[in-house]
Amino acid sequence: MVSPQVRGGRSVKIRMQAVNKQLKAKYNCPRCGKPKMKRTDTGIWKCKGCSAVFAGGAYSLTTQAGEVAARVVADYNKRSA
Repeated sequence: MVSPQVRGGRSVKIRMQAVNKQLKAKYNCPRCGKPKMKRTDTGIWKCKGCSAVFAGGAYSLTTQAGEVAARVVADYNKRSA
């Protein structure tokens, strides 16, 4: 259910529901692999298992642009090695 504080029409409430679903999803830590990542601030994610801190998206651990950049870097490292 969408929070009653969301003002606007149905489409705004549906969009806010999708954002909340992303925010509350379980994310695995890239370092230890445990599903213990929590958002501490906008774009800052901390693992409760190993205390690692990562910069990510505002509502999810990774963004589409970040995933593309990680693939490009991995491909570059693979070719140069």
